[in-house]
Amino acid sequence: MGSVTTAISAGNSSGRAITVLSLPLNGSSTASGQMRGVLTGVTANTLTNSNAGWTAAELSSAATPHVIRITTGSAAGRCFLISTTDANTATTITIDAEDASLVDLSTVGIVADDSYEILSCDTLATIFGTPATTGIQGGANSTEADVAQILVQGQYRQYYFNTTRNEWVRVGTETAASNVPLRPDAAVIFSRIGQSPIEFTLAGSVPSTARKALVRNSGPTLLANGWPVGITLASSGISELPGWIKDGAPNVADTVQINVNGAWRKYYHDGTQWRRIGTNTPSNDVPFDAASGVLIGKQGTQTGAGTLQQSLPYSL
Repeated sequence: MGSVTTAISAGNSSGRAITVLSLPLNGSSTASGQMRGVLTGVTANTLTNSNAGWTAAELSSAATPHVIRITTGSAAGRCFLISTTDANTATTITIDAEDASLVDLSTVGIVADDSYEILSCDTLATIFGTPATTGIQGGANSTEADVAQILVQGQYRQYYFNTTRNEWVRVGTETAASNVPLRPDAAVIFSRIGQSPIEFTLAGSVPSTARKALVRNSGPTLLANGWPVGITLASSGISELPGWIKDGAPNVADTVQINVNGAWRKYYHDGTQWRRIGTNTPSNDVPFDAASGVLIGKQGTQTGAGTLQQSLPYSL
């Protein structure tokens, strides 16, 4: 077990402060059945363990979402959200529709006899809580409240704590959102209007396998730093993504944005090294911290996702 401390910056009289957050530690599950086991079957969007002994629908509960991570074989490090709309059975889980739209499980190296682990997945409510429990600012509408923004199927969605209803809701539709899952491979953009910082201590187990994260082949991906330690642009492996466009012209290249003290800085790879757009300064050593994330922008209109591969950045 371990812990990581991170902070949400305070807003001020001039406006909101932006903080990019991620959840780099693994959550443990209290669900019944084999939380660690061996797969006996794979389809395009399901994984089966005929000996699992799971309780039907427990792993697909919207209030307590879960993810499944492959831990051995050529697909080790791949992580998928378990669907909360397709109930799990005693032996089979279905992955979330967003993951299924990006990847076919049967074609990415997952096979019977691969080992897996099932982990709990945090939600807006379990991480950000309420004004009384964590100090986030709620309001009767989103203009009065802190706002959390995530990407869902390539589209930004915003959420805030509605103090009239005493729950998280989605901006615009005002639908209930306390159970919206915060994927371990994805980052959250938190817009703080409250004028004091908030410190969080995140607890869980330290990842022990290499990482294979999905990055959309076009458009934006809010990618978490999946490790409880800082890494750099050069060591992130982002520029080695399949189809990553490296070019001396920043407007042609794919980009990475990192939020530094509330301001976004954009970087591109010129084929030799990372550079910051605008100043054009060499940027291989630019860090992104533990429990933070980056915004990736891929050119073009290609569907699906590529795989970011990262080795463990520490020894266990």
